[in-house]
Amino acid sequence: MIGYDFAFGWEVAAGFHRSFEEAGGQVVQKLWSPLNTADYGPYLAQLRRDVDAIYAVFSGADALRFAKQFTDVGLKGRLPLIGGGTFTDEHVLRTMGNEALGIVTALHYSAALPTPANQKFVQAYQAKYKQIPSYYSEGTYVAGVALKAALEATAGDIENVEKFLSALRRVDLSNAPRGPMRLDDFGNPVQNVYVRKVERVGGVLQNSVIHTFTSISQFWTYKPEEYLKNPVYSRDFPPCTRC
Repeated sequence: MIGYDFAFGWEVAAGFHRSFEEAGGQVVQKLWSPLNTADYGPYLAQLRRDVDAIYAVFSGADALRFAKQFTDVGLKGRLPLIGGGTFTDEHVLRTMGNEALGIVTALHYSAALPTPANQKFVQAYQAKYKQIPSYYSEGTYVAGVALKAALEATAGDIENVEKFLSALRRVDLSNAPRGPMRLDDFGNPVQNVYVRKVERVGGVLQNSVIHTFTSISQFWTYKPEEYLKNPVYSRDFPPCTRC
């Protein structure tokens, strides 16, 4: 595994680490790189070659640089790349080339999701902004839809916090571009998570959905009361016992 050396990287990697090993896999190496690393050469040199895949947690320019340098040193085709969803999110995929082909990631959105609601959203977004929407685009759109519905339901009475939050929790988001979504008792989303594979379709790279996990909460398959007893995911938790 290789990822950002701050909370976002640690937490995404840790969630994968825990569930992967509980499913029978083994994480045998963890490398951490700082934000805006220009040269991944020293990290690429350290990556073990006797593994089934490399899991990466990057976004933006870092994702672009890592994927390109991974290919440049001859690792593409030898070691499959998988990772957190931001690694090939549309915000960076639009600037990538063949180095991204075949990368498998998981996220709650893909612009290639073949549903009427998403196709309508993608078409409208492309018409206005001349590019394919990313999960950041869809996330802020859905947040706006939810806030608008709650404001209408309360006639704009946002001073009554409990009334407004209650209305917000009742907003129907069953037809969001990402698929059906609702809020749990903690105010966090319960939604589909899509396993995506980068493919070139019609000359354009896209995150093709190859598997869907439906109605996934922040607790995955764990009981909330048991999950919340665990330490916060961090650089050292869960520990890499096989490193």
